[in-house]
Amino acid sequence: MLIAEVDGKRCKATKNAKGICPYCKSEVIAKCGEQKIAHWAHKSCKICDNWHDKETEWHLMWKNYFPESWQEIIKYDVTTGEKHIADVCTEKGFVLEFQHSAINPEERQSRENFYKNMNWVVDGTRLKNDFKRFVKIIDDISIARVIFPIKIPNQNNRQVGNIIEVNYPEEILPKNWLNSTVPVVFDFKGLASIDVPSDIRHFIFCLLPIKNAYKRYLIQISRLDFIGNAKTGSWEFFINREMSILEKIIKR
Repeated sequence: MLIAEVDGKRCKATKNAKGICPYCKSEVIAKCGEQKIAHWAHKSCKICDNWHDKETEWHLMWKNYFPESWQEIIKYDVTTGEKHIADVCTEKGFVLEFQHSAINPEERQSRENFYKNMNWVVDGTRLKNDFKRFVKIIDDISIARVIFPIKIPNQNNRQVGNIIEVNYPEEILPKNWLNSTVPVVFDFKGLASIDVPSDIRHFIFCLLPIKNAYKRYLIQISRLDFIGNAKTGSWEFFINREMSILEKIIKR
């Protein structure tokens, strides 16, 4: 975790510091080595939020793309009293959940039902074969094709990506995410340093929850444009607009 309470205030980890977990109120200690991002760890092995496994460097990297005030926000259901820690929650209540480990369908659906207004960001580097299968969309037009470009009107109509139609998605995309009811962003770059500008791993690929027989649809957009739109609060509007356009095309 990146945030703990120190003297009643939300704080990042600093060397030799101690704090309190905002969720379970147990003691946490700062981990500030030279190789890893500074973070807090529970002093005991006590289970905190049961939706959160041990975090990786990938988790911490993604959280740090966003303002500290948005990180690790506790969300409550006022009716049931249920609460969970959202990895990132914007000022408008939009949640990003970063998922590295495998997740069972029941928990995935429970999180989507709880947060409602959310997107997943999934580590596509965890299983080596996932990217090997996915990269077929570049080489085989029978598997995938660009159906229209994505432009941003208020930025001189700049093209920022594409909408890609994928045939037989179960052969290309990680199967565990095909039934998600919210958009799922796949990050195939992870922590890797890739110097080739044309490498498609510089893009994220967002699986939309729109089904058309055996076809599925992806938004291809640069990582920087995704993060930038999420920071300004426009990603939710942006993705809903693209889904609306896509649904009209499918109906025709």
